[in-house]
Amino acid sequence: MTKNTFLTSAAVTLVSLLPFSGAMAQNGPVEVGNFTINIVDPIPSLGFSDTTPAAPVGGNAGTTVGEQRLNAYKKAVELWEEILGVDVRVVLQATFVPLSCTATGGVLGAAGAINVFRDFDGPSFPRTWYGGALANELAGEDLNGTEPDPGFLTDPFNDEIVSLFNSELGKPGCLENSGWYYGLDNNNPPGTIDFLAVLLHEVGHGLGFQNFADDATGENFLGFPDQWSRFQRDNVLAGKHWDQMIDIERGFSAANGPNLVWTGPRVTAEAPNVLGPSRVILVNAPAGLAGTELPYGTAGFGPAVPAAGLTGDVVLANDGVNAGSDACEPIVNVADIAGNIALIDRGTCAFVLKAQNAEAAGAVGVIIANNQPGDTPIGLGGSGVVNIPTVSVTLGGGALLRESADTNVTVGAPAGDGSLSGTDGNGLVKLYAPFPVQPGSSVAHFDVSATPNLLMEPSINSDLAPANPAIGVDLTDELLLDIGWDGTISCPVDANRSPTVNIFGCDTGVPNRQGTYTVIPSKTWAPGQFGAVAGGCYIADVVDSCLPLIDINGGGGQYESCIAQVTSDLKQQGLLSKNEAGAIRSCATFVAPLLNP
Repeated sequence: MTKNTFLTSAAVTLVSLLPFSGAMAQNGPVEVGNFTINIVDPIPSLGFSDTTPAAPVGGNAGTTVGEQRLNAYKKAVELWEEILGVDVRVVLQATFVPLSCTATGGVLGAAGAINVFRDFDGPSFPRTWYGGALANELAGEDLNGTEPDPGFLTDPFNDEIVSLFNSELGKPGCLENSGWYYGLDNNNPPGTIDFLAVLLHEVGHGLGFQNFADDATGENFLGFPDQWSRFQRDNVLAGKHWDQMIDIERGFSAANGPNLVWTGPRVTAEAPNVLGPSRVILVNAPAGLAGTELPYGTAGFGPAVPAAGLTGDVVLANDGVNAGSDACEPIVNVADIAGNIALIDRGTCAFVLKAQNAEAAGAVGVIIANNQPGDTPIGLGGSGVVNIPTVSVTLGGGALLRESADTNVTVGAPAGDGSLSGTDGNGLVKLYAPFPVQPGSSVAHFDVSATPNLLMEPSINSDLAPANPAIGVDLTDELLLDIGWDGTISCPVDANRSPTVNIFGCDTGVPNRQGTYTVIPSKTWAPGQFGAVAGGCYIADVVDSCLPLIDINGGGGQYESCIAQVTSDLKQQGLLSKNEAGAIRSCATFVAPLLNP
């Protein structure tokens, strides 16, 4: 077994039960079923031990801010334990600290695995990193160490998850018109942030809704793929999953818009029960553009687009300053905007401010066009009171909408292909992959095109459904089951579509049979490098597990050795015939010189 400290977290941003009783908790562990909330506030009086008086709200009976915060965290882990059936101890570090923030946008929280493990005893793929909480569940024991850490990210790094929450929310300079809502009823007032929803989101990251590769460079953590990579496919790059790619391909895929999808069987099967029909911006006029469909992203503030859609003329906003179309100042073409849908360009100010300026000018809706290229509409984070629907379109979508002075659209019209929202043409759920990469948001979130909004989108939305142990948390629990929280190995849907094992264009002729293949070679073939360990759902997955050796060694020598060792072990275990093993090795020998010109 190999353990490494990861210390990287995923964030939810806005850039735009049982009541707790007894003495106020200071720093230290609080037991909640099979979870331990390890409070590590640097200033206890400003975190989970804040003694500021607070009136009970929304089923939270705490009488101080600190009590209400802890009650909400306890409720979140109780829900996750009941939904997933957590069987082992999971320790979560919890703290309130200042996080990146401005007067109109900022980071609400961040969380993720402290340690990652591979090649432990339990039903897991070899050569694959698993976050500490999931690794413990699969191994049936605490792989970290049982004593909670004495402080924030402190030796001996025994805790499984780190979670941080913004202590400055609602203060001057940090989302000034907002504040945390500590009720447990999923009924936060407009302009406030539902702390329980943020907790469920962040704990979800820590439980495994997280990848460990570098999204910008595509590099795997210490050269090995993670549990996420086996279910993350790019529909453009020959339908490869991330564990089958080399670094440059993963780096491209991380910003490849609507082409990055999740292929876990449970998410795919549940999607029709959770997601509604795809909704688009349908262009009604002018005649030359009529029938054009544009994807759109949603906002974390203001009302949702009406179920029947919102129809109106599109008018470009003008605030009279410089280019004028970013609506960062009060809009001056009020007579044109009133009663219509305002088209606004993304710029330097907050999305909420743009929407508020449009509303003040009498707009009935807002479309914000990106100022960066890319095929994926961005999510619009932010906090503040907005009473009209706001959506986003791509740079190209914005250009199309301003082509004509008499553009009329219906925002929220059903897509013509009848597809499910947030899915590709094969019903696979999309992941968030905007261009350029957004650290902390890209890849390890569902795409913002999903309707209704999902818990694990990059921004917390106001229309999330409450968690229900009987039905789970939209598609989040299904994804966690896909990666192993039910104690089994799942094979991705259509993981490798090649009918035969193909190595860089060399067809071996070996049928690409499906199964759960786990191969641990009988000897070490690369001293000082990486042991040849492979696993997969298809024979081709096992063969492709040698691909990282190309990056590591800069050529084909170790790759060829890996193929020889893997096929030998597959043959010894009766998974390949002698002729099939020979055919795979022959192709590897043929292509190896091409990998080291």
